[in-house]
Amino acid sequence: MLNVSAKLKEEFLKLLKEDEEFRYAVAGYIGLERFWKEIKSLREEANKIWKEIKLLREEQILMREEQTKIWREIEKLREEQKLLREEQILMREDFNRMVEVLLRMDKRLTRVEKTMRICKAENFNLNFNS
Repeated sequence: MLNVSAKLKEEFLKLLKEDEEFRYAVAGYIGLERFWKEIKSLREEANKIWKEIKLLREEQILMREEQTKIWREIEKLREEQKLLREEQILMREDFNRMVEVLLRMDKRLTRVEKTMRICKAENFNLNFNS
């Protein structure tokens, strides 16, 4: 094994720390450059994924807001439907009362017609006998 002086080691470490070009040259020499490129590529992909996640979250927030609006509209429609149903019930009750009135009127009319037939027949008999 080579006997490397402390000064040379110190200079080598200093170059690795301060000189980016030297650092990449050493990394390439020992085969790490390929790994650094892969790490850089993975970081770029991760950044793209995080941007997509951010966009998806923003879209999700908008969709939830829209969904909330839709549920509010549904609630309003249910309230309107309830009011319409109550009004329909009242109208049905009114209709039933009108039918009862019409039935009573029909009975009265039938009695009036019967009375008129009797009076007409009696009047005919009176005129015929005179």
